[in-house]
Amino acid sequence: MRQVDLFDDYLNGLLSGEEKTNFENELKNNEIINKAFQEHKQLLEVLQTQNKRKQLKDKLKAIHHTEYGHNTKIFSINQEETFAKRHGKTIAVAASTAFIAVLTTVALLSTGGYLFTKQNNQITNLNRIVMDLKASQDGIVEGITRPKRTVYAPAKIEGSAFALNNQGYVITSYHMVKDADSVFIQNKDFERSLTRVILSNPKLDIAILKVENTELIKNWQVPFSIKEKNSDVGEKVFTLGYPREDMVYGEGSLSSLSGYANDSSMYQISIPVNPGNSGGPLLDEYGNIIGVVRGKISGAEATGFAVKASEIISTISNAPDSTQKEVTLLKNKKNALKHLKRTEQIKKINPYVFNVLVYK
Repeated sequence: MRQVDLFDDYLNGLLSGEEKTNFENELKNNEIINKAFQEHKQLLEVLQTQNKRKQLKDKLKAIHHTEYGHNTKIFSINQEETFAKRHGKTIAVAASTAFIAVLTTVALLSTGGYLFTKQNNQITNLNRIVMDLKASQDGIVEGITRPKRTVYAPAKIEGSAFALNNQGYVITSYHMVKDADSVFIQNKDFERSLTRVILSNPKLDIAILKVENTELIKNWQVPFSIKEKNSDVGEKVFTLGYPREDMVYGEGSLSSLSGYANDSSMYQISIPVNPGNSGGPLLDEYGNIIGVVRGKISGAEATGFAVKASEIISTISNAPDSTQKEVTLLKNKKNALKHLKRTEQIKKINPYVFNVLVYK
């Protein structure tokens, strides 16, 4: 739901009791949101006043025409200001304040409810909510600075994914693709392609997708493999993902062999992760896949969690036989990235890390 729609629903009494309480608490605690709301409310009042003014003016004209006929002119004692001149500043301030508030609060959005609905757990999902406003702004910038390209409808959610093998199987986060109408992947080297979900594990928050267009994957040579053994605390690790349109690199270390609430299926990492990193790879310094980025604790800027690679292997091993035969993991593969510089590792890995675009 857009922020202005939430404002309108509140003013029109359309929110439930819980939604109304959450919204009013946010107004008290968030100065930016409160300012945006007041500007929006003021704008509506201005529009309502202008409408009433017009209705009164039309009535007076009708009375005048009835009494004096249609051929007589009406002269105003005072020079009349236009609506734009009288209220232009108010409208401009309201629009700019609302836009700033939307950008500031995008991290508070959840996948399945109103803007300020609290999540059921302490781990914040790192999918990236895409807003119509942002998409339109990006379109303006691209029209100025970039060559024309195919324009697609903006996705509902965006995140990251990476290849599991050379047969077009990729892995991402389940919370992004849950209840999706369609899921696409793309990057700078890979044309946007439709995928289908063939296996998922909601408990671990992982989903495996299959690229539908076999022509696009016929030359795949995935350079990394899945590490079967668990890594050790203190190991250097790095991430690749799409918190924005371009690939973003992050590095740090493995800070714990368990995740939130001592969850042994996850690692804790000392890498800042952001909305859009969900489903991206966690790699050791040799370029081995050791996990899938899952999320972070709300408010913790340099702490993230990743589902362990061993859990990916276990999920596939416990799948139906037909799925196991399809999803052949690149295990025990000779590591071609081990002795390369980090920059060279990333160049080879990048074509097989994707931006996920989810439509619901």
